[in-house]
Amino acid sequence: MITDYLRPTSISEAFETLTELGPAGRLVGGGTELAIHPPADVSTLIDLSAAGLRFIEADETFIHVGATSTLTDMLEYARCATSWSGVVHTMLRQVASPLHRNAATIGGHLARGRLSDVVPTLMAVDATVLFFDGEHRSVPIVDFYADNLKRNTIVVTGVRIPLDDGEAAFRKFARTTYDLATLNTAVGIRRTGEEVTWARIVVGERPTLGMPLPEASELLVGKPLTSDSIARASQVARDTVDVRSDPRGSAEYRRHLAEVLVRRCLSEIAGEEVFA
Repeated sequence: MITDYLRPTSISEAFETLTELGPAGRLVGGGTELAIHPPADVSTLIDLSAAGLRFIEADETFIHVGATSTLTDMLEYARCATSWSGVVHTMLRQVASPLHRNAATIGGHLARGRLSDVVPTLMAVDATVLFFDGEHRSVPIVDFYADNLKRNTIVVTGVRIPLDDGEAAFRKFARTTYDLATLNTAVGIRRTGEEVTWARIVVGERPTLGMPLPEASELLVGKPLTSDSIARASQVARDTVDVRSDPRGSAEYRRHLAEVLVRRCLSEIAGEEVFA
């Protein structure tokens, strides 16, 4: 039962409060997750809205997004519509409803770490999560979830998205516009001339969190992006993705979707839209 509500004015104060309270304390960004799934063991909410974390700014290298920036803030930030083929902007337009995006924060979404279109896309563009655990730290988003750092006592302070000449695409399949995806896919590549020098294929809503597929990604590196390389990478994605069944779709259906959506993402990047 919630009995106390605190509003710290700094990151360090929020962290110290969270540390002192232990499981009885919970950080709050937009509160959308808490409204749907109120935790029974939490008595104190720690509101981050006064901690100075609502900002979006870009320098020559990165877009820096503070943790209490909303998904709408990101959607309306011009550089998100141009960097990496505008994939972050494309993805955010498909996340939940406008009212939900107006409240949900990027920090809360990253700390939640499940049922996400956002996380696979940020993985595909090689983003970095920033957090505070007594010291300010940063870690690639892929490692943040692989090492399960979200389970530690930390304050997620933001995310950093590289500004470079990478190309990316995002696709999802859902039953309705505002429903959670049955499966989603995000792909990011970097090319020198026609040759792919870096690639990351990520499949999410399997129905668990985004999963990079290194075997499929590595097939693209060192060669041009062609119909043959796209077909092969898509097939390997289908064969290596870890999926399971739930009410939204069977594991077999999700494997099929993975192949189709990876192929469509890669074909979009290559400039050849594929609808089959």
